[in-house]
Amino acid sequence: MTLSPEFPPVPAAAHLATAGLDARPSLAIIGLGRVGTVLGQALKQAGYRIVAVSSRVPEKARAAATALGAQATTPARAARAAELTLLTISDDAIPAVAAELAQAGAWRQGKAVIHASGVSPAGVLAPAAQQGAAIGAFHPLAAFARPDMPLPQGLTFAIEAQGTLHQQLWAMATALGGQPLNLAPEDKTLYHAAAVIASNYTVTLTSLAVQLFERMEATPEQALRALLPLMRTTLDNMERQGVPQALTGPLLRGDVSTVRQHLLALDEAAPQVALLYRCLAAGTLPLAQQRGLESDMAGALQDTITLPGELLIEQEV
Repeated sequence: MTLSPEFPPVPAAAHLATAGLDARPSLAIIGLGRVGTVLGQALKQAGYRIVAVSSRVPEKARAAATALGAQATTPARAARAAELTLLTISDDAIPAVAAELAQAGAWRQGKAVIHASGVSPAGVLAPAAQQGAAIGAFHPLAAFARPDMPLPQGLTFAIEAQGTLHQQLWAMATALGGQPLNLAPEDKTLYHAAAVIASNYTVTLTSLAVQLFERMEATPEQALRALLPLMRTTLDNMERQGVPQALTGPLLRGDVSTVRQHLLALDEAAPQVALLYRCLAAGTLPLAQQRGLESDMAGALQDTITLPGELLIEQEV
């Protein structure tokens, strides 16, 4: 995994031009959910020519075709019409769709197909490769909550591809205002797990915090109004200072009494949240130590967050 270009010092698009290659191939988009719709609009704005779109929902295909200046058609015809096909469909559907399109004769030498899955390797597109097409993966590391959202600037785009296709995807990420990231197939699962922890589970943690506020007779709206500024300042601190410098709170201060009070209250009111609190605290202690928390204080905190049964197991070991 690397964030540094493989083709320095020439930018990707210029490198392709000097090699006589097309940095911006014609595109087809198959799958017009949130990711496909947002990427389609962003690619059009970046100067890419989208020639065909396809969706299981005809209304979506017609709307996207109008917006993108493309033709709404079947998946096989869309793939045949373009030099590069982007599959923005569910992870589980990718192998079957690639195989169906292979049976329909959509792939051949000179064509390329990529998927936008964060966890699946490019190898799930093997049916296309067997017919001579170049295969790859192009994953935008963002939370696509709605199809009308603009593509955020500065995104990381995880790229798995070889040769000319790799160069084209590198150029595409740059044209979209993003940061390309080379990602090996064997690294994808951890990459995607990291993304889920940072994004999806942030929503989960916020929901649990909101539920605790509701126990104090606050409404969910009041809870969010209280918590979101706190969360934004934490994100701002991480952006400015990095990790672990952005860490604040009782573990950093070595405040054993506060942590103990938290756990006593949570054990009584929300036992499952208390277990999660202990796990998160155990993951936070090393960050606090990096910030200078003394080892004896870290030990006292570890004893506070460890369940009696876990202590017994540690003693037996």
